[in-house]
Amino acid sequence: MKLDIANKIVYVRQSWLNDLAICPERARLGLVRPEFRTGSDATIIGTAMHHGIESVLGGSASSREEMLQAVSGKFDELAKQPHKVTNIDGDKIPDYLASMTEAFYEGILPEVELGGEVEKFFRVPLGIVVQGYAVWLEGTMDYLTPSGVIWDWKTASKAYYAKEKQKSAVQPTVYTYAVAYERKDIENVGFNYGVMVRGDVPKHQIVPISRNEAHHNWLKHSVGGALHSALATSTQRNWVMNDSSNLCSANWCSYWSVCKGAFNMND
Repeated sequence: MKLDIANKIVYVRQSWLNDLAICPERARLGLVRPEFRTGSDATIIGTAMHHGIESVLGGSASSREEMLQAVSGKFDELAKQPHKVTNIDGDKIPDYLASMTEAFYEGILPEVELGGEVEKFFRVPLGIVVQGYAVWLEGTMDYLTPSGVIWDWKTASKAYYAKEKQKSAVQPTVYTYAVAYERKDIENVGFNYGVMVRGDVPKHQIVPISRNEAHHNWLKHSVGGALHSALATSTQRNWVMNDSSNLCSANWCSYWSVCKGAFNMND
């Protein structure tokens, strides 16, 4: 959430909406303590894979071997920076990078329409006003095909549960709304997750998500409610805290040390 006070606009990203759903306090701390946000070995793996995919779609890598070089080089670069260490076996990461590269190149890439836009930035009005602020959505899509299909690349420890993503994932709703708004066409906008499962054996998954005008109307309703609460409550005071999620831990939350972790409780 970002306020443009002069123009009375509030900009919202789907990543902030995801944080809000996980834990409102996590979303608040993301606004007031951005310097605490750090990556993890899992996010570094994801960023490295994104870099390799972009090198293929952008034309700088023309083979699986060249893609793997790009992936491995980016991982080595990012791994030198401070990051959280999760439960991933560090010794196996090079094998994971190789298997996920093969999963993308051999399994997902043949299904992707080429010639589209990599890292497609968008900023569009949502069509609602909250406490005098016009609400706009902004963000960056991993890839948008010429025919209007959005691809989002994911690395995961296990395959996605497609029904859960279809039911409640906010990212496809935000992204399809943006493309439908820009193209004035909802009927021909699609969304696919391209998932590379972390493991020794290459495993990929393509998860199509359907969205329509009803989903976009729900987005307006839910974002409006979230922003009414956020704007009415000072970011200098604590918001509601959800410590029941597995993500509420030193491994997965950048703000653990200034939140529940500061209380030095035993599990």
